[in-house]
Amino acid sequence: MIKSNKTKRINLRVTENDYEKINKKAKKAKMNMSQYVSLSALDRDFVVIEDLKDLIHQLSKVGNNLNQLTMLAHQNRLKEINVRETQAVLKEIWELLNKISK
Repeated sequence: MIKSNKTKRINLRVTENDYEKINKKAKKAKMNMSQYVSLSALDRDFVVIEDLKDLIHQLSKVGNNLNQLTMLAHQNRLKEINVRETQAVLKEIWELLNKISK
């Protein structure tokens, strides 16, 4: 854990409705309220990614299916397949996922 030099305190008053909205956003971002408000006020970018494991699993399954189709084509069990568009889309998705995860 990184120690911080946070020595100053800011007290802030908000309505009950605003408090609930901020609290909900902080929870969604998996942060406490202080972290969320600080990052938001300082215009820091943060990304909330939900259910990424399931997406990666599904993409892996699609890739596996493409590999199986390729094997069948090499065995001459399929006459013709065209997966260029699918490959391009999958490549774009993987690149976006890699960019997000860094």
